[in-house]
Amino acid sequence: MAGLSLKPAPEPLALVQSFVNTRNIMHGYDLLEDTDEATAWLFERGFVGGGVRVDEANRRLLVAFREGLRGLLLVHNGEPGEEAGAEALNELAAPVSLSVRFDMEGEPRLMPAAEAGDVVGEVAGRVLAAVVLSAAEGTWSRLKACRNEGCLWAFYDNSKNRSGSWCTMDVCGARSKMRAYRRRRSSE
Repeated sequence: MAGLSLKPAPEPLALVQSFVNTRNIMHGYDLLEDTDEATAWLFERGFVGGGVRVDEANRRLLVAFREGLRGLLLVHNGEPGEEAGAEALNELAAPVSLSVRFDMEGEPRLMPAAEAGDVVGEVAGRVLAAVVLSAAEGTWSRLKACRNEGCLWAFYDNSKNRSGSWCTMDVCGARSKMRAYRRRRSSE
């Protein structure tokens, strides 16, 4: 909805949330809309260095990957999963390689093993590593997409019973409740 300060996910899920929220349906922008915007967003996040450009084919793959993840986040929010969506996401993830690297303190890190210049492999690898780590921590299912079809913003559900449905109750939740109220009133 408004920004990542709205129900932000903890690390490493913040990366997944940030990537999915490159498209803001409610406010009508998409930071992966064209190759220039995609390159700028990836550069700002450290995915690509100066001089590296995202081409149209890679931009389309990144958008498909993002929307596949959004579909999974809707499943986390109780929406039915789509086999075609899962298959498409699996197809995009299949060539991504992850490897274990150790830092100076001896701590293992799951890292993408993408070749230099493989923009999609680098982005997908880092995002998928975050998904795997958060799944192991038990937090992956708390990252959800707002149930409001005019929003679909990725948010972190920090409720005890994991029942959060809306990115914000003030906007999306209130709108949904108002629509339900009006439907009930019109059927009386």
